[in-house]
Amino acid sequence: MSDSSPVREPLPGQPELPDEPEDRQDHGRVGYGRLGKWSPLILGLILLLAIVGVWLVQRNEQPPAPPAPADATGSPAPDVSLTLLNGDKLALSDLEGDVVVVNFWASWCGPCRQEMPELQAFWEQAQATGEATTILGVGVRTDTDEKARDFVAQGGFTYPIGRDTDTEEPGLGPIETAFGIPQAYPATIIIRPDGTIDHYQLGPVNQAMLRLLVDEARGAVPA
Repeated sequence: MSDSSPVREPLPGQPELPDEPEDRQDHGRVGYGRLGKWSPLILGLILLLAIVGVWLVQRNEQPPAPPAPADATGSPAPDVSLTLLNGDKLALSDLEGDVVVVNFWASWCGPCRQEMPELQAFWEQAQATGEATTILGVGVRTDTDEKARDFVAQGGFTYPIGRDTDTEEPGLGPIETAFGIPQAYPATIIIRPDGTIDHYQLGPVNQAMLRLLVDEARGAVPA
């Protein structure tokens, strides 16, 4: 039997719909119709653009990373402050005129344990002769306060020492971040009397090395 259902003519300006009922149901659904094969691609592009947009916003909100210590030679040292173990605060700007040896250490770091007695001996000699040199020990944030204090007490270290914990933000301490230390210890920054960075040393130093580095920063090495 032939289908006797009437076929209506579309009104002027009205798009012509398919004859079959199932075809008419497909119109307006994603993945169907004339642009159906392009729908997944369009949705994928929209999602990709949204992800890129979020990434660009987050990247612009992040502060620029400090230069690597090896690349910062001759640049002004950041004016950071360290809270010492006795509660006093010491800023690098307070030490202008001295050669400053900023040493990053941790109680769990074996090379640090070997190095710090060398720093102490150098400090004692500098104090005895009135040399304008300051050693500043910066305990890294990944240490624990109890273990750091016990190590300092057992070692009898008397040069200014504190812990790099003056922040509520997660991650590294603010002083380590400001100098761009690559989470490798011990690390030592030598700062000239005028406040500029003279040398970056990754790994332990001894008294003889310190003597050369400090004299060089002060400009006392013979030509």
